[in-house]
Amino acid sequence: MYLIVKKKVDKRKKKKKIESMQLRNGVLFGVHDKKYKIKDAYVCNLIIYHKKLGHPIAWKQVEKKYQKLISTIPDLLLSDDESGESIREALNQIEKFRQIIKNKYRDYLKKQELEKMANGLLILQKNAQDRLLQIYKARSPIARHSSYR
Repeated sequence: MYLIVKKKVDKRKKKKKIESMQLRNGVLFGVHDKKYKIKDAYVCNLIIYHKKLGHPIAWKQVEKKYQKLISTIPDLLLSDDESGESIREALNQIEKFRQIIKNKYRDYLKKQELEKMANGLLILQKNAQDRLLQIYKARSPIARHSSYR
């Protein structure tokens, strides 16, 4: 269920070495500064590979990031920035979140959870693209002349 990797300290170089091991995709659990005690061994940086064990942890991490993203995106969309920089930043944050989910958490989440988040992000992304298009049309000289007809 879990694997403990011990760090070795080289006394001559005074550097920590991790035993050679290829880490596969897994869900990082816990805080990197906090140590947990498992069978008389202190452990930090727990990585969970089992999908059923990793699902609740992955869901909590993703839900926290999703709620944070959902709370910051409307502020960026409602800003009075006429260059559209804040809207491009919002679109970049949405795409970055999608890539994180795709690469890191997709194996640990259920299809319904992924679809729910994707639909919410799609609505926000469409609103941001529409707003950006409005800004570009307002700045374009062709759009100004066509409104007089």
